[in-house]
Amino acid sequence: MSKIDYAKMQSELTKILNLKFPPVAVALIRKEGDIPKDVAELDKPMFYCGMIKYAMLGNTFYAKENKHSCRRGAAALGMIEIPEDERTGEFYLNKESCSSLRAAVRFVLESPSLEPRSVYATLLSPLEKTPVDPDVVIMEMIPRRAFEVMHASIFDIGGKVESWMSAPRQLCGASTVRPYLGKLNITFACEFARMAAKAFGAKYMDEGVILGIPGELLQTVVENLGRIGYVRKRLGTITV
Repeated sequence: MSKIDYAKMQSELTKILNLKFPPVAVALIRKEGDIPKDVAELDKPMFYCGMIKYAMLGNTFYAKENKHSCRRGAAALGMIEIPEDERTGEFYLNKESCSSLRAAVRFVLESPSLEPRSVYATLLSPLEKTPVDPDVVIMEMIPRRAFEVMHASIFDIGGKVESWMSAPRQLCGASTVRPYLGKLNITFACEFARMAAKAFGAKYMDEGVILGIPGELLQTVVENLGRIGYVRKRLGTITV
């Protein structure tokens, strides 16, 4: 792990963005030997979108393929082959998430996914507790603060940010895979994610958005947030 002070980053992000929950550090582990020895395995199967909220509640853990109870999420993350009912679109048609198999297949084809069997495990924790440099950092916040993060990400280079969103796969595909591939992404918790969080008594905010940041962009975002004029004005005497 590098010498980056992730605890300080979490403190600054929480203060500047008024976060209700800590940022979640996600590492996609490629082989068994890369799992830190002092990190415990998740004790029971869970949807990946539930795992993110579980990490927001302060938990640190890793999850191999057998602990990912949502096979669609596991497939998007590159842990398994895509399930047949996902490949054909039947899953989404049966769940009344769309009106036809054609529409359902488009959900899958347009969703960011990693190569099957390229990821051995997912490792999640609050940012301040991450035992490894994260591949992706995921935050839940109100839209106005997400706009500030987006602005901070392009403060030095200008241009624009394009986000990807759909009905399914918003915590796995949109908030994890797309940032893993190098693109900051802003989206919403999909209905499957909300149900997954409710399974252990938690919830995603109705008024919130989900923002995924490539791990290598995090330091830039933290540094630039305090340089944006209107953010400095909002913060007043707070020094970053």
